[in-house]
Amino acid sequence: MYPVLSCREAAELEARILEDDAAEWGAMQKAGVGIFRALCQDYQELFPLPEAFNLLALVGKGHNGGDALIVCWQILKDFPASQITLILTVGVDELKPLAKRAYDSLEAHVEVHPIKADMGEGAIQSILGRRAGSHGFDICIDGLLGMSFKPPLRQPMDTLIRAVNSFDPIRLRAAVDLPSGKGDASDELFFRTDFTYATGIPKEPLFSEKFDCGRLRVLDLGFCKASEYAAFENRDAVLAGDTLKPVQVLRPANVNKYTYGHVIIVGGSATMPGALLMAVKAAVRSGAGLVTAFAPCSCVAALAAQVPEAMWVPCPEEKDGSLSADAIDLFFERSDRATAVLIGPGMGKGKSAKDLIRKIVEQVELPTILDADALRQEVVQSIPDKRKSVTAPVILTPHAGEFVRMAELKTKDVSNRALRAFCQKFRVTTVLKGPTTRICRGDRILYSVHGGPVLSRGGSGDLLAGLIGGMVAQKHLDVFAAVSCATNLHGLAAERLARKEGQVCVHTTQLLDYLPEILRHNSC
Repeated sequence: MYPVLSCREAAELEARILEDDAAEWGAMQKAGVGIFRALCQDYQELFPLPEAFNLLALVGKGHNGGDALIVCWQILKDFPASQITLILTVGVDELKPLAKRAYDSLEAHVEVHPIKADMGEGAIQSILGRRAGSHGFDICIDGLLGMSFKPPLRQPMDTLIRAVNSFDPIRLRAAVDLPSGKGDASDELFFRTDFTYATGIPKEPLFSEKFDCGRLRVLDLGFCKASEYAAFENRDAVLAGDTLKPVQVLRPANVNKYTYGHVIIVGGSATMPGALLMAVKAAVRSGAGLVTAFAPCSCVAALAAQVPEAMWVPCPEEKDGSLSADAIDLFFERSDRATAVLIGPGMGKGKSAKDLIRKIVEQVELPTILDADALRQEVVQSIPDKRKSVTAPVILTPHAGEFVRMAELKTKDVSNRALRAFCQKFRVTTVLKGPTTRICRGDRILYSVHGGPVLSRGGSGDLLAGLIGGMVAQKHLDVFAAVSCATNLHGLAAERLARKEGQVCVHTTQLLDYLPEILRHNSC
């Protein structure tokens, strides 16, 4: 994991880790190459990689500018026919030594445009228009300002950022470390970005609910292995790819289907059978040994034909096709060997379904995941007083709107403070879904930055719930680790899907086909 630090803490830590110019230059090269590789992956959510890029680089005098210059150097190395346009906000002689060193290797291969303080937006956009041509820029990378920036923006930064923000023919906008104009204290004007590549240490402003940094990538420069980082190990943190290591091992020879747990999934209705189906498919693909699904009688035959690996239990239903509360007896008859329970996908909001959810939550002594229609205010708020087991955790998987309703908040407060208070009050672990998904059990928040807009479609949450249920059921991880693993796996598979098929013309369930690839290769 990568602990999240303030900009000041990050600067002080980097100063201790990077003791001399050689160490700083090595880190700058790692950062530039890492950003280049991540850019190539992220660009493929739009189009396959071109034979040559048309790239615009905004370069300040400091280390962020040096990182951007090394990205340009790497692009020219791997795509020699690329066109690079550098916009400098200072004279070449004013670049800091390491940025100047990076610039010297590029000078003969790029077109350089120094921007002066008296230059207007129109003059800057004229340069951009000429260099963009009819194709436009494939990528614009912002290396103007770093974490030491203190507002307000001064000229020519102010005018340059305004000009680039309003220049449309740019396919992908990327920021190094932080979008220029942002810091611990934030100015209103900042570089508009699609991706921010946090190098080495993720900074707190990137995780503010009011902070617009596009999609976040954390690039490991080896800092988290440094002894100086150990003091921050209990801070809020970003999940790394290593989260998946516990399930990337050979399973022993002397195991059977009971070794890897038994998850029960309760949900579905005549009007929403697909939500239950997707959760069951994901649970089967999670590696759980057994999956049992409780569904309305009228749905079972059709659903079982699509996932024969699961055991399907036909349950009594109401006239509207939702589960009857009378299904509780069937549930307890079949749950004696279960290791986790998932409730909610496609269940509907009727009174009978609510009574069934309440009875299971109050009486079952297993880890219990509440998703979708099970995320009811009255059910969640009864957990501290009514739940029979105080040792079996409850995991909630709301999006922001569901969280606000459950917590009875008067305003849409989804801040870390509100999330911690909610988890502590109701003794639950919450997976708060969003552009950056937050996992909280009260004392600490873990961020999963993977996923992206490809998940902004119906069924994505059902797949996540099924993966969480299956991972928790397997018991070889503690619950918090299992939830983290499932969430990261879900996000990484979504990104792999988007890179192979794009963000738009895909089925939600195609994500499942990329789970094995992520586990076997773990390449973000």
